[in-house]
Amino acid sequence: MTNEEFFNAYRGEPVLYKGKDIGAYVAGYVEEKYIILGFYDDKGCILAFNTDVNVDEVYESYRFAKLKYLKIIKS
Repeated sequence: MTNEEFFNAYRGEPVLYKGKDIGAYVAGYVEEKYIILGFYDDKGCILAFNTDVNVDEVYESYRFAKLKYLKIIKS
């Protein structure tokens, strides 16, 4: 699955990062490099982007993650 396919399939869904629930949601992607995780608080280390990335703008903060470290939280 590519980053774009993952983002389109799970946009806004909560994810585990390296098996831990860190309060992150699928918020965007940067080509085939990273998935962007969004947070509703200031847990992420990025507050704004100065480049044209594909990201939802509804989160307080963001961070990058490799797809291989992510797992969707099943309800």
